[in-house]
Amino acid sequence: MHARDRRLLAGLAKVNTEIGRVTVELLNLQPDDAAYADGLRMLGRQLVGIGAELAARATELDGRALDPAEPR
Repeated sequence: MHARDRRLLAGLAKVNTEIGRVTVELLNLQPDDAAYADGLRMLGRQLVGIGAELAARATELDGRALDPAEPR
């Protein structure tokens, strides 16, 4: 495994930890739409960012681009 891949997976672990923390905060948030929206937006940015990095690395490895319409 390349050092780059280790950094990528470490980044995924960090995002995963952050998802758990923010999810608990959102579950306990008092009715505050602005704060809730901020939390959702932050999670979305983190997930999109790490997802794009993971997909790009997979494409580098096997040449297959991510097809968003492909079933999981």
